[in-house]
Amino acid sequence: MYKSSDIKWIKSVTRDKGNSWAYMEYKLGDTFNLNFSKNPKWYPTNYEKAKPGELMVIFQTLKSTPTFGGGTFITHLVTPLDNLIGKVSNPDHPYIRLVGVVGIPKVNLPLDSTWTLFKANRGQICFVDTLESHRGDKTILQKQNFLFELFNIDNNLITEIYDEKDNDEGLEEGADKSVYKLHKFKERKPELIAKAKAIAKEEDRLFCEACGFNFETEYPLLGLGFIECHHRVPISIGGIRKTKFEDLALVCSNCHRMLHRKYVNGNYLLVEELRKLILENRATSDNIRLS
Repeated sequence: MYKSSDIKWIKSVTRDKGNSWAYMEYKLGDTFNLNFSKNPKWYPTNYEKAKPGELMVIFQTLKSTPTFGGGTFITHLVTPLDNLIGKVSNPDHPYIRLVGVVGIPKVNLPLDSTWTLFKANRGQICFVDTLESHRGDKTILQKQNFLFELFNIDNNLITEIYDEKDNDEGLEEGADKSVYKLHKFKERKPELIAKAKAIAKEEDRLFCEACGFNFETEYPLLGLGFIECHHRVPISIGGIRKTKFEDLALVCSNCHRMLHRKYVNGNYLLVEELRKLILENRATSDNIRLS
């Protein structure tokens, strides 16, 4: 569940030099690529600051028009979904990061005039303390609480580690290498998974559907009743849906990791495809031993 202290960052965005709204097509639960400005000499990795799970307030300043008063608007509360930095052919904002929208403003009104974001560097990601009040100094927590109360936040939208980025030259210990996906927590029903495992146990098929590994056989007592559950269609895609027993596959930990690792052409394998891959590899190994 998100809390006000999770708000760590503030970032300004702009479109058409402030004559148009930026990113307003993205609503609660949506994901999009957020642009970052070119690196300044004094902080060359500005776009790397925020970590997955930390909250970032996005604001934008709109120019006044004959029909619109303009002003500074808080428009999104987002969190980065991974640590990956993309690059696009945009001379002013060449870097992108995938973010998910976890909150939208309760009202579409300019920022309260008692507060100012004057110190927030345009296009950079800034610490939440750059928000200032004309009514005296405020603590960071007071600033976080003020911003938090501006949003309708869906606390069912959470980040979940679903994959780890591999490094062929070894793992860099101590660094956060996890990738996150935004999904509806209510789609993952623990009771459904528990019931699927119970049925499998009754039918004596509490083993991996891909490789056949049985935890209880390999780890007597310790592995009793243990198996992992895999959503055949990842819950991170496809929107809200009802999950049925046939949507779940029982797999061992190793196969589960492989099912969440991109294969040829950047696609994920189905359980049946992974099983075929394993069987073909076993057959090849058996032939080599026999020859």
